[in-house]
Formats: sequence, C-alpha cells, structure tokens
Amino acid sequence: MKTDVLIIGGGPAGLSAAIETASRGLDVTIVDEASQLGGQLNQQTQVMRQLPSVYEPMRGFELANKLIELIKDCNVRQLLNHRVVGFYADGSVGITDEENVFPVKAKKIIVASGAAEKAVAFPKWTMPGIMTIGAAQTLINRDFVMPGREAVIVGSSDFAMETAIQLMDVGIRVKAIIEKQSGALAKEQEKVSELSRSGIPFYFNSFIKEARGNGQVEQIDVALPDEVITLNVDLVCMDGGRAPILDVFYQLGCSFGFQEELGGWVPQYNNRFQTDREDVFIAGNAAGITTQGPLLLTGMIAGISASEELQAISPAEANEMREALWKELGLLEYREVYSGRVKHLENFASPVLKDQFIS
Repeated sequence: MKTDVLIIGGGPAGLSAAIETASRGLDVTIVDEASQLGGQLNQQTQVMRQLPSVYEPMRGFELANKLIELIKDCNVRQLLNHRVVGFYADGSVGITDEENVFPVKAKKIIVASGAAEKAVAFPKWTMPGIMTIGAAQTLINRDFVMPGREAVIVGSSDFAMETAIQLMDVGIRVKAIIEKQSGALAKEQEKVSELSRSGIPFYFNSFIKEARGNGQVEQIDVALPDEVITLNVDLVCMDGGRAPILDVFYQLGCSFGFQEELGGWVPQYNNRFQTDREDVFIAGNAAGITTQGPLLLTGMIAGISASEELQAISPAEANEMREALWKELGLLEYREVYSGRVKHLENFASPVLKDQFIS
C-alpha cells in the first residue's frame, strides 16, 4: 500500500493532522489500535472550553464525533484495530491486524501516538478492583459498567477530580481522596470545593500502605501523617500521571532530549513539528502537550507542515497559517500558565515551544 501521509494514532492530534492533510487533496491513511477513532475523547463527558477558535465548547465525546465526521468528508483511509510493529529496510511501515503484516509506503509520517496512564504501585496493587482513573472513566462512560460501589481516588489532579465527580454521578460512593503531596494538585479549585462540599475527605501527605481482599480489593490501609486507617472499598482509582508513547520514534531513529518534567527522554522537533528526520512529524502528547486545545493545534501545525513539503500548500500560505496557529497555541498555554497548570515554559518537550511563546 502507498499513501502520501501515514498518521499513527487516531486521537485528537492525529485527527486534526488528518483533516489538514486530506482536505488539501493528499492521500491520507490513519492507523489506530482501537476499534474507534477519537482516543480518550470518547469517554470524556466534561465540557472542554479551551479549544481552538474553529471549535465551539463541547463535551469530549462530542468533539470526537465532530473530528470523525470531518475526516469522513475528506475520505481518509482508516486502518482501525491495526498497529505499527516495525519498519522495513526501505522505510516502509510494517502494520498488522494481528493476523497479517503488510507494508505501507508513506511519503510523510505524522506520529500522534498519545500517552499511557501510569499506575501507582503499593502492596497488592494488581488486585481486581484497582485500576487507573482513565480505566474507570472508560467503564462508566463508554461501557456503562459500574466498576464498584465504594471507591477511593489516589491522586488529586484535575483529571482525578473530574473522574471522582463522574463516579458520584453514576451512584458510586467516593470515600476519600488520597494525595501524597501537602495539598490538592488540581487547578480547577471549584471541583475540589464541590467534592469537599459533598463530604469527601481529602487525606494529604498520605498514601496507601496495603490493599487486601479475597479475590478482589475489599480493604485498604491508608498511612496518614499521624496514624494508619482502614477503609472498606471495592474500587481504587489511581492517578499516576501520563507518559508519552514513544516507541515509534525510537524505531525511526529520531533524536531525543532529556526533559525531567516530562518524565525523561522525549523527541526533538522544530517549529514545524518536524523531527530531525525530514519525513517524520510529531503531534500531541509526544510533543509535550497535555491539554485538549493545544493537542488539536499541534496536529494542525504538523498537518500543514507535511502538506507544505508535499507541495499541497505554498510555503507562504503555510507560514502564515502556522504563525496564526502558534499564536493561538501560545494563548491557550499562556492561560494554562496563569491558571497554574504550567509553571515554567521550560517544562515543554522542545526549546522551540519556549521560543515561540516568548516571541
């Protein structure tokens, strides 16, 4: 199979890149391991307000549906339930549907592989009933399954607070928020206040000492600063943060730089979201972006840059569009900085981001 642009990852960044490239007449193929495009947006019911100006505020699953409809209009080839397994000597991408492996020859590759949740380890943390907050959100919002009746949340990020509220909305009793730091990490303090008003205790400077149960979690011991308490629960939702999925970049031989705030080594790229391999572009979580609005914008910029290199758009037009999108990206992240989400511009994956925001 041959294609102009192969997009690895069908989340918000990948879909945005697909729209930008396919709408300019390029042959575009998008590959994703899931059975549905949209990524984590599909199970997010909260309203997203900090989106690019071309989108009205909407819930996560509504945004996913919007993006999917837009790529349908562009006739993007979709390889769902497929994944990348490696690269051939001639540069072709090896893709499998778990039965067959076949090569895809692409002129340009945009990697929008997303991020994976990290667990919080403690004794017996692999017992049934202990899961990440994203898994719990998927069960209640996508699969309509009650993962438990009495829960605790380990972590206090905005995502954790939103998940706690969603658990309560479906009738699950949240018995505590356990946070190892001295205060809540969520920047949307109204959600913290909402949970506090609901009578949910926040245990700071605390952690789970051990989980117990017969076949599934039934109790946890929580180490508080001055004592150890036992809670009867059948659901523990862990928020260990997210780590970019970077395997493809290693296989492609892209250069990496170490960014401690981002969890270690991350790909390097320029203001076109192009890596040191001229045929490979980056978008989304792998570029050091975590919030939905900027995720979309990175995909748009990468798509425009790939389109320019394939002569589907003139350099002058591409530069004008990129400049406008960078300004919008800077504005959205600037708001995040002053709402406390991003403390230092140095936290981003590439010095390019820092330079763009400062300029």
